[in-house]
Amino acid sequence: MKSKRVIATRIVLSILSVLMIGFIFLNSSFDAMTSDAQSFSVREFLNSVLHSLNLSIVLSDHFVRKCAHFVEYFVLGTLLFFTVKLYLSKNSVKIFSAVAIGLAVAIVDESIQLFSVGRSAQFSDVLLDFFSVCTAVTMLYFAVKMKIKR
Repeated sequence: MKSKRVIATRIVLSILSVLMIGFIFLNSSFDAMTSDAQSFSVREFLNSVLHSLNLSIVLSDHFVRKCAHFVEYFVLGTLLFFTVKLYLSKNSVKIFSAVAIGLAVAIVDESIQLFSVGRSAQFSDVLLDFFSVCTAVTMLYFAVKMKIKR
């Protein structure tokens, strides 16, 4: 029988994973004007921070959008890694499951944009999202493996 702590951790991580997926899908459901306004606000904030640090770097809207994709899916990959880790025992199945779920979310995410006014699905975004999940899962796999060796 699993301990109450493991069960509670499973529940919490599962809920956080579902909430992250909901957050990703919500962002994809916004129309182009709302999405552009969000990107503009984030870009302006980041550029003002860079300017206040006396850095002569100016971030483009495209860069901010792609970084947002990467960060969202890196967080998702992290949550999926730890969530799946609590449910499955075989390492290869854990990794495959986390990555497969991440890919499925990325495909659905871009498909949602087909139904959002002024938005479109981008295959390059699916690849970026998938790469982000793979990056998180790979980094965490090796971090956990190194921790176990110590």
